[in-house]
Amino acid sequence: MGDRKYWDERMETIGSEDLKALELEELRKQVKYVYERSPFYKEKFKKAGVSPEDIKSLEDLRRLPYTTKDELRETQEKYGGLGGHQCAETRDIIRIQGTSGTTGRPLFIGLTRNDVNLWNELFARHAWTGGLRPDDILINPANFTLFVGGLTECSGAEHMGITVIPAPFVSTGTEKFMMLITTFKPTVLFSTPSATVFLEDAARKILKMEPSELGFKKGFLAGEALSEEERTRIEKTWNITARNFYGLADVAADIAAECGESPGLHFCAQGALIPELIDPDTLEPMVIEDGAEGEIVFTTINREATPVIRYRVRDMVRVYTKPCPCGRTGFRFHVIGRSDDMIKVKGVNVFPSAVKGVIQSFVPKTTGEFRIVLPHPGPSFGENLTIKVEYSKEVNTEDLEDLATELKTAIKQQLVFTPIIEWVPEGTFERSQYKVEYFEKLYES
Repeated sequence: MGDRKYWDERMETIGSEDLKALELEELRKQVKYVYERSPFYKEKFKKAGVSPEDIKSLEDLRRLPYTTKDELRETQEKYGGLGGHQCAETRDIIRIQGTSGTTGRPLFIGLTRNDVNLWNELFARHAWTGGLRPDDILINPANFTLFVGGLTECSGAEHMGITVIPAPFVSTGTEKFMMLITTFKPTVLFSTPSATVFLEDAARKILKMEPSELGFKKGFLAGEALSEEERTRIEKTWNITARNFYGLADVAADIAAECGESPGLHFCAQGALIPELIDPDTLEPMVIEDGAEGEIVFTTINREATPVIRYRVRDMVRVYTKPCPCGRTGFRFHVIGRSDDMIKVKGVNVFPSAVKGVIQSFVPKTTGEFRIVLPHPGPSFGENLTIKVEYSKEVNTEDLEDLATELKTAIKQQLVFTPIIEWVPEGTFERSQYKVEYFEKLYES
């Protein structure tokens, strides 16, 4: 089984015409379903002057209004529980989970048994794409309280045949987590890219071992975009093949993964989601073509409990459509950053993820850790912003001025803005067990 090329060859290599036919059939069913069962969507559709009967082609999807996370939060506050977009009867919902809440109040999502089965299949598709196999052992440090990175990923991995060690940091503790690693020798490092730094420090302090000595072989790195600088550092430090994986709690926990043969993450959710690309300013649809950059939008087409229609996830992506040697036909994309994290510095769009990539290219002179200091609410700033950057212990303080000049030049050349660099010693910033907040907001102090 481990030697086969695809988890679901039919869906992973489906032709464009067959996919369009499938999408249209399932879209029409989904729109009718939500119109009949969701007071939230029935009201939205009526305000937009559209009904299920109007959806006669995939192009008609554009007639439907966008959905935002704030709207779903509001409907959950209004109706209680899962909100006005709950479509399945509560007795048919077997699991309630939620978003991480990193950008506000958690959004709760429901799953029927069919939803769970579909998510398990999507996990297997994207994990197989990313190189995981049934003979792997995966240790999962994610929180199991609502967070899909915990229970859902364990469920998907078990469905695929992977041996799973559920060991959430919040209850396991770092020392026991490290003990489980030495005892069972997991092959898959499951983490956000940022949290690998925390794990590296823990391995050195608790086990007195280098991460490369722990026996991991594969990096299942999710929750954040993985820069090439980060990939290089992680692969060298852990002696693994590091790949990026992508999913969203409010859409589908597992959507895309890198295959390692071409740039970008393969879209792996054919038959479950319809992706769109839009201009985040005008909200006009864009063609999903090679080199296009825009905000990705998803519509569920096979969801029972809490479907979403034209859902703005706020991720800005770059698209790749040239054929991949792996044979998968899904388009590929790279997450540039979040449209709601983007700031404008003297008219230039700046994403924290892009800044991170430049700073990490200076490792080991820097630790890769930084914070962008915001003196007032954005998103626009007419002044040069300060970036606090950790310098490593091996750097002499008398060399910091020259290093700051090098770093500013690199940022100017690659990102077209010039920051003020403020050096701070290694260890200044707390290492995160999950995602990092890269903005230091002085106006909230």
